[in-house]
Amino acid sequence: MKHTLAVIMAFFAVFAFSANASNAEEPKPKVIRIGSAYASGYGKPYGFGNAGVLQARTLLEDEFRKDGIRIEWYLFKGAGPAVNESLANRLLDFVYEGDLPAIVAKAGGLKTKLIAAGSKWGNIYIAVPADSKITSIKELRGKRVGLFKGTNIQLALDHILEANGLKESDLRIYNLGTVDLQAALKTKDIDAAVSGVNLFTLQTQGSAKIIYSTKQSPRDWKTTGAFYVTEDFAKKYPEITKRVVREYVRASAWASDERNRNGYLQVGINSGYSRADQEVEIGGRPLKELNDVTLNSEFVNHYSGGIAYAKKLGLIRNTFDANTWIDRSYLDAALKELKLEGFWK
Repeated sequence: MKHTLAVIMAFFAVFAFSANASNAEEPKPKVIRIGSAYASGYGKPYGFGNAGVLQARTLLEDEFRKDGIRIEWYLFKGAGPAVNESLANRLLDFVYEGDLPAIVAKAGGLKTKLIAAGSKWGNIYIAVPADSKITSIKELRGKRVGLFKGTNIQLALDHILEANGLKESDLRIYNLGTVDLQAALKTKDIDAAVSGVNLFTLQTQGSAKIIYSTKQSPRDWKTTGAFYVTEDFAKKYPEITKRVVREYVRASAWASDERNRNGYLQVGINSGYSRADQEVEIGGRPLKELNDVTLNSEFVNHYSGGIAYAKKLGLIRNTFDANTWIDRSYLDAALKELKLEGFWK
């Protein structure tokens, strides 16, 4: 009888321990490290796009202060390739970067989850010196062209070249970062530059003229970004991951509200882009379209097509299914909690 009673008590002790263990809070990180490829390149400590708004409004700092968790931001002048290098060295937990570098990272074996969209359908521009006689894409054959290789701009350029019967090997490509690219165009060390809205600054200064933009091009020729988490962090800290995504969505909803347009543009100004240049880039697009975080079919198809196109161009060796890369659970939870399920349609 005593033996039986001891067995029963031992059983309940184990059961109680298991119950307490299951109800125990998950461990908390001391720091959350976020890297963004959407940095100005002008040496300023500010990002732009959805993650730039998240940083500027200190939503993560406010959210995790009570937990004693520190937020560290890493803004890379080296854009996507530099972000990927830090990911490979396990120095980041979340990243915000463009389509091509993220695809390259995943195809190369870096274990990330795509958890929310951002900075959808941005344009790229091709500029030449102000006194250049080049007026068309086809005239770039054999010319010296500055390009930040490994960024989402490269994938967009390849679409443009293909449509004009060209490929990268038909040009004399110079791999230059944003600042170096602009300097080389001003000094005429290159015949053309392919980049983002920053080229408008040179045009305004009278040192360059834009001969092409993707504003009237198919959306697959445009650039887009997304928010990612490493698989290791998400597995170890699922609730923390959920809270990070919630604040990212909160920031994006604020950035999508036309009443906050001045504040949104100020984020770009802080990072080095004039209001005028930003207005040219945005054009008549509603902020809600630009800052849409949803993982809709058009967005997913863009990434699926990007994977196949990068393989075709030899930019990656291995392909993968975009749908298995995407984890909608955190975004769905955030949209529901913030009552934003129908906000971005």
